[in-house]
Amino acid sequence: MSRSLQMSMFTGLRQASSIYYPAHSKNGVNVSQRLVVNAYMNIASKANAGKGRNEAISLTCWGKGADILALCLTPGKEFNAICDLHVYQGRVFHNDQPLQAGDGTPIMTKKYSYTIRQFDLGNDAFKHIMNEIQLQIRGPQWWVQGSQDYENFRALLKARMTVQFDPSIGTFGFAEVRKPEGAGISAYIQNQPVNTTAMPTASVGVAPNPAAVAAAFSVPARPAMPAQTTSATRPVNAAASFVPRGV
Repeated sequence: MSRSLQMSMFTGLRQASSIYYPAHSKNGVNVSQRLVVNAYMNIASKANAGKGRNEAISLTCWGKGADILALCLTPGKEFNAICDLHVYQGRVFHNDQPLQAGDGTPIMTKKYSYTIRQFDLGNDAFKHIMNEIQLQIRGPQWWVQGSQDYENFRALLKARMTVQFDPSIGTFGFAEVRKPEGAGISAYIQNQPVNTTAMPTASVGVAPNPAAVAAAFSVPARPAMPAQTTSATRPVNAAASFVPRGV
């Protein structure tokens, strides 16, 4: 029997929320940082007057890609992802409690997970844009080339990409930070390699530098406020050379 080839591709996802787990050590083995992205997707449906329906999906990104996504995935931001599908047996939970049979045997079921291999960023949500304008984070002419608002916004994006993880803060970029817990968990061990076999990372794509991210917002001047940004960037390689930071 020939071996099957699978690749999961998601386009037009919108970030709902994200959780950042810092790099750490488990039982003496370094574990890379990861970002779990909860995203909405609008898929075709014959019901609902042909408007489609929203579904939620969870994707995981490891290593440097986790840092980039945490810093770039603003609320509601659009993104595309190419993922590996993992099928495994996992415990069944109810109200956050694992279920078990009468004899004490854990009740198991088939579960699915997706590991991001490559991604690229799309449009900011209009609501997010307007919120940042109201908070004076970006000027009303942030999209007009040559304007001071435009230059200020480019500088803001460059600065955003240089932000370093701070374990004393409960957020990293736009993600909530949760410190790993459980038996065998300790601080990341410096100068020790990461077990990438257990934590797959991307193998294709090119990671953008801060200037490339900012340049992605270079759009022609328009006579009216655009509904969304045109912030598409080049695909990101989550496997780019990177040493995870400790906690």
